[in-house]
Amino acid sequence: MVITKMRVGGASNRSLKNIKLKSQEDLKALRSNGIKNPLKVLAYKNFSKLGQFVGK
Repeated sequence: MVITKMRVGGASNRSLKNIKLKSQEDLKALRSNGIKNPLKVLAYKNFSKLGQFVGK
């Protein structure tokens, strides 16, 4: 059952400046939570969203 339908592209994806800020905040959160290889995790997170923009 679908409870919530999420739309593609929020405020953080409107400009390169916002994307950079979001990535910096994500990296800070990953580091503060002790995630190993935070850059690798951040890269995976960002690349996993590419499907939202391609093919639709």
